[in-house]
Order: sequence, then structure tokens, then C-alpha cells
Amino acid sequence: MWKVLVVLCVLGNPCTVFEEDPMKWYGTEAECMMAAHLKAESMMNTMLDYGYYVESEAHSCLYVHETKSI
Repeated sequence: MWKVLVVLCVLGNPCTVFEEDPMKWYGTEAECMMAAHLKAESMMNTMLDYGYYVESEAHSCLYVHETKSI
């Protein structure tokens, strides 16, 4: 399963890693990357709307291996 990660670096603040809350899981990397792109774009626009200067942004997906309990 894949989960979204977004990193925003806002002027005057340390870079921050964000994960979706509640966590959403994606079945494919492509599906996750599309969601990550949309989430990062939305977060950047929100920051800009509030007057923050976004120095940089990065988004990606992290694969988390499923373990089945017996």
C-alpha cells in the first residue's frame, strides 16, 4: 500500500513533512502520486492565500509493506 508525503518549506519556518490525516492508502504508486500532486498543490495555494512565501515543495509516496496477522 502507498501513502502520500508532502514537504513544504515556508520562509521563516523549518521544512515540514505532512501525511494525510486520517491516513489514506492507495493501491498503486501512480494513483498515490496523482493524489500527492493534488494535495501538495492545494496546500501550497492555501499557504499563499494566507500570505506565506513557499520556498519549496516536494511530494512523493511511500510504500508500506502489508503484514497479515494470524
